[in-house]
Amino acid sequence: MENFTRKQVSALELAVAKQFGAENVSQTFSITPQKAQKIIAAARLENSFLGRINVIMVSNQQGEALALDATGMIAGTTDTSSEDRIPKDPHSKGGTSYHCQQINFDTLIKYVTLDAWAHNKKFKSLVAVQTRKQISTNQIQIGFYGKSRAATSNPVNNPKGQDIAIGWLEKLRTQNAENWLDEGETAGEIRIGEKGDYINLDAAVNDTKQMIDPVYEDDGDLVAIIGSELLAAEKAKFYDLHGNTPSEKSKIEDRQIIGTYGGLPAFKIPHFPSRGILVTSFKNLSIYIQKDSVRRRMEDNAKRDRYETYQSQNMDYVIEELGKAAALNFENVKLSTDGGTNWA
Repeated sequence: MENFTRKQVSALELAVAKQFGAENVSQTFSITPQKAQKIIAAARLENSFLGRINVIMVSNQQGEALALDATGMIAGTTDTSSEDRIPKDPHSKGGTSYHCQQINFDTLIKYVTLDAWAHNKKFKSLVAVQTRKQISTNQIQIGFYGKSRAATSNPVNNPKGQDIAIGWLEKLRTQNAENWLDEGETAGEIRIGEKGDYINLDAAVNDTKQMIDPVYEDDGDLVAIIGSELLAAEKAKFYDLHGNTPSEKSKIEDRQIIGTYGGLPAFKIPHFPSRGILVTSFKNLSIYIQKDSVRRRMEDNAKRDRYETYQSQNMDYVIEELGKAAALNFENVKLSTDGGTNWA
């Protein structure tokens, strides 16, 4: 690390210590709930997906879903001459329970990168954003791929965080199997394309939507989250049919083709499984973070020529209403490029 970079890093450490009321950032310090809320708010501003779902602080380490969305019928009539009016709870029909457990988000920046940033007036922001961006990215990825929690996770065998925590899709699979499709006519496979279970993506999304519980099926906030590979395959079909028509080609380039599937607004979310389909509302997906559990440490590791930031927090993934979510098993989705003869 160059001398000027060292001064910049020292100034960064002083700023962080002042911001969080820590005496020494090289020793682990706790971040108050108020400060943690500001970190969460900053991450949500930078990440469109986190900005759409719920990321909230909870007091208890474990409990039931908070049921943040009102739903169901509360209108009614009562003959008050003979009976009392009885208020109805417009909230939960049944969400997932939560157990906030420690997840570590430890990052490093090599000296060569710090030296390159050192003369930038926004040096402190560059370092902060680098760390915040990775934490946000990992949180989303675990939410979609997480299947279990290991005492010590193995990033080699589970590069998408499958063994760090149980995410939304796995909770849906294990806690509401009626809203989870594992296979079509062929055992262990869901075929999308000509001669498959679904002739196209539109049909697959529509069938997924049909699994939503009737009380939610007409909710105006339902969306279809669709994997990039499925969208690309559908786009390729559209090119084959209309690619030589200027007006239609422009629609493809403008991404209008991604507008709706199965009658629902379609969204492409970073780090969502490339062959996945999930129908729900954004506000039905939550990340709970336990108050007073966010801890951090910053450390210069000269032995490795890098600067390290250690952060941990107790957190979990929650589906507020299980009946308002339905999905296909992305691991079993098969596509064909030869008219349905071969599937892979």
